[in-house]
Amino acid sequence: MSSTSGSATTPPTPSDQIVRKGKSRTGLYAVIAVVVVIVIILAAGYAAGWFKGSSSGATASCTLPGSQTLDGAGSTLVAPLMLTWAQAYTASTVNYDPVGSGAGISDITEKTVDFGASDAPLNPSQRAGIPSPGVVTIPESAGAAVPIYNLPGVSGHLKFTGQILAAIYLGDITNWNNTALQGVNPGVVLPHATIVVVHRSDGSGTTFVWSSFLSAANATWNKTLSHSTTINWPVGVGAHGNSGVTSTVQTTTDSIGYVDINYALTNGVAFGAVQNPAGNFIVANLTNIASAIKDSNVVFPSPTGDWYNVTVENAKGTNDYPIATFTYIFVYTDLGKAYSTYTLGKAENLVDFLSWIVGPTGQSYAPPLYYVTLSSAAVTYATNTINSLTYNGQTIPVCVPTG
Repeated sequence: MSSTSGSATTPPTPSDQIVRKGKSRTGLYAVIAVVVVIVIILAAGYAAGWFKGSSSGATASCTLPGSQTLDGAGSTLVAPLMLTWAQAYTASTVNYDPVGSGAGISDITEKTVDFGASDAPLNPSQRAGIPSPGVVTIPESAGAAVPIYNLPGVSGHLKFTGQILAAIYLGDITNWNNTALQGVNPGVVLPHATIVVVHRSDGSGTTFVWSSFLSAANATWNKTLSHSTTINWPVGVGAHGNSGVTSTVQTTTDSIGYVDINYALTNGVAFGAVQNPAGNFIVANLTNIASAIKDSNVVFPSPTGDWYNVTVENAKGTNDYPIATFTYIFVYTDLGKAYSTYTLGKAENLVDFLSWIVGPTGQSYAPPLYYVTLSSAAVTYATNTINSLTYNGQTIPVCVPTG
């Protein structure tokens, strides 16, 4: 039995996300009550770090050694959240270049950035290519890839199976009114039109997630193309980044593409329901993405270990969305040994930023942008990994306890 679940709402703009409210009363007891409330709010604000450069809970005895410039690059899937983090974090200047996961991996390998971001873990050859002292893998958030399309006159969420999506991207299904598509969409009048396939032209973690799902669904895909950040696409036109795929689909009638759910929702692009292993067609939302991650029962490898086969796709829950993914940050295990010009102060600021994004303040920015917050287990894992980073063999002072 198939069912469709999920809903979308209009997302807030980044400027809408911080709201301050206040209320006052008169009279002696009212004044006392207000003072008490203010004290409580100030105490909570201090604990949250509102009055320090870092807003992640620094202690009174801990002061960061001045603002630094931190550079990161990589995933476009996580770019809306990462750019919001970079703007909200004030202890240092954080620059993030959304060049794609493949470029982010290259940049951290070449040590041209302080951190790389990717939706795909390092594959074995990429891990082997990382120079000494090696990098750790840190989960930072979670999202999902969704099929987007431009079909004027077709309303609602079209239904797709993994087999159908693989056949479209293999070039085996070429028309929108193909019998397989029509069969899972009874009552929908699909046009007799050629499908314009849009894919990523750059190395992409979203492509890794998408191709992993197609590999699991279709034996031909798995045998001939497998899964990677780059694919030798049999058909279609390429576009750079999630934003490029989104805009290409928006401006191309009868097209289909794949992007992170954030890009579909914030740009008002139609996206489909995807059949999960339970046989249900699921429209991605935060609830069923989070459920999929929980039901996948991931066992985290060691921070420097092999993450390549870690997946949260195709979880078994009845309402789990099947194309869910973690997003990751890569950082060198010893910042002093990795970079000849690194200072201890810069290392402290990088650790503080990383602790802030996986902590409660940083994670609070995720849901308004349609990303899933890390589970408590993932936060503990990420925090322990961040606290294990060193500078020339010595523990880096941690200003900010997270959790």
